[in-house]
Parts: sequence; structure tokens; C-alpha cells
Amino acid sequence: MPSFNSPPATCFLAVAFLLDDSLTELDFASFEDESLMNEFFRTKNDRNLMRGHISRYGNVLWTVPARIFLGAMWLVDCWDKVQGEGSWFTNKLRLPFDWLQPAVTSGASKAADATSAASGAAAGGAAEPATAKVTFGLSYLFGHDPMPHWFYSITKVLIPNQEVAFFMQKTMTIIEILIGLALIAGLFTWLTSAATVAMVITFCLSGMFYWVNIWIIPMALACMNDSGRAFGLDKWVVPYLQKHLGHWRYGQQRALYKNQ
Repeated sequence: MPSFNSPPATCFLAVAFLLDDSLTELDFASFEDESLMNEFFRTKNDRNLMRGHISRYGNVLWTVPARIFLGAMWLVDCWDKVQGEGSWFTNKLRLPFDWLQPAVTSGASKAADATSAASGAAAGGAAEPATAKVTFGLSYLFGHDPMPHWFYSITKVLIPNQEVAFFMQKTMTIIEILIGLALIAGLFTWLTSAATVAMVITFCLSGMFYWVNIWIIPMALACMNDSGRAFGLDKWVVPYLQKHLGHWRYGQQRALYKNQ
């Protein structure tokens, strides 16, 4: 029996849809989406380009604990950022970028420099130790891992001074809290999981991250399987949005021919 998921069958069905006078643009757009899903993600007997590896189905229930744990992780991480001496909502710089640090020009620093110079002169020709070249890599030191050169330039443009830095550190904290609450509640799980991946990658490149927590990325990717539809608000929110906002994607339903 021929498969209706094969390319020839798909083209045949598309022609049949075009020749049917009773169809609307909305029907054909829906058909295109369904055809794409059936071609790659809903095929049976491993009959697709990836030999069935991307057409497996699983219960989203098993990623619910991961989703809740991931959301709790964001809230725990933000706990010290919203209260106490380590709060990020004060006018105290928390971003560890060198161009944001104030230059030290006090008399004490000048005296220290003079003392250091005198000590070096007294050493009388002692060989200076070579300074190891610091490069970007995996480490466990928050704020001490150097950024790649290209990302350093981008960050310096986006956060040029302390005023912007104060705004950014407060905004990032609020976003992290909202992501954590949304993940626990199962609201917009796909979007918040994708935002988690993006933020963790940004933190990794900026040196503001403990590399031992790199597990967050694969866990967030796993939660992008509509985990919020099990014991989460996405069970009701996503169908509602699809019903009432679907015309933005598919267009308004209207006849293809004026005489209908």
C-alpha cells in the first residue's frame, strides 16, 4: 500500500486541494503544516530521512519533574540577588566586566606603585616571572573566566557604562525570576525553556557562570517538548491561543472564489 507521507503522494494531495473549489486559504495553510509534520515527525515504520529518530512519541509527564526543578533552580539562584548585601537591586556594580570598574587613582595606590617600583629596583636584575596567557575555556570561577574576543566587543557595546550595567543587572534578575515562576507553573514552557538556553549560553560566554551547571542547557532542551501541558497552565493557555490567535499565522478564513 503506498504511503501518503511520501513526496509524490504529498504533491498529489496538494494538487487535489487546489482543484477543490470548496477549500479556503485557511484549509490549505493547515494542510501545508500537517503535511510537513507528517513528512518528518509523524511517520510510521521509520519511513523518513532520519530513519525514525525524530518521529518518536513520548509522554510529557516524564519531563514535569525536570521542568519544576529547572524553575526552582532559577528562583534559588535569584534568592541572593533580591535581598541582603548581595542584592542586585542596589547601586552597587555586580557585573564583573573590567571596563566598568572605576579606575583607582588615589594617593594610596600611587604610593603602592612607588613601593613596588622600588622593590623591583632593589631586586637588581632578578628575572621577572612570565605571565601565563589567559584564554577562554572551561573553569569553575565565576567572573574570572575571560570572554572570547568577539563576545567581549559585543558586550562592551551593549553595556558601555555603569548606568546601563545597573539597569541590566536589575532587568536580568527580574527576567530570571519570571522564567523560574513560569517554568514551575508550566506557562509558556517552550518559550521559557528556549530563553533559559539563550541566557545560559550568554552567561557562559561572558564568564558569569559556573561551568559545573552546564547541565541546565540539555535539561532546558528536554523541557521544550510541551512539558507544561502536563500539570501546567499550558494545558489550557496554548489551545486558547491557538484558537484565538491562529489567524495571525494562517490568515483570515475566506473563499478562494468570489462566487462562493
